[in-house]
Amino acid sequence: MTYSTPTGHPSQHGYPGSSLAPEGQPYVLTDAFGRTCVSSAPVPAPPHAVHAQTPAPACGCSHGSAHTPAPQHRLSPAAMVAVGAGGVLVVGAVVVALLLSVAVVAASVATCAVALAVCAVVMRSLLTGPAPHRGRYRR
Repeated sequence: MTYSTPTGHPSQHGYPGSSLAPEGQPYVLTDAFGRTCVSSAPVPAPPHAVHAQTPAPACGCSHGSAHTPAPQHRLSPAAMVAVGAGGVLVVGAVVVALLLSVAVVAASVATCAVALAVCAVVMRSLLTGPAPHRGRYRR
């Protein structure tokens, strides 16, 4: 992207604020496709590389250049059996909970089916029963 003043003079190094672009004057920005845009905001300067070295922490330890790896902890055979048994118990508990939830859903579906059957029998008996008697003493 190039920067130029409205008169068409490109600014030095492509940044405003040079001798060709006085302060407060709008800048014409042109992108790679030739589109132009007028801007009164100055273009930000490129970031300056900062090479500040931070001192090492004063912890009193001796940090050598060779890093020693942490010791590897291995489980004993008894601990591996205990971990395996714990895993089996957890998986078993999850499977039992799943089967119980399926059983509860099946029981609720069966209860709804029985309730619908009772309603159907009552409706059928009301619709096909004998005609009601009119009056109190009908013979």
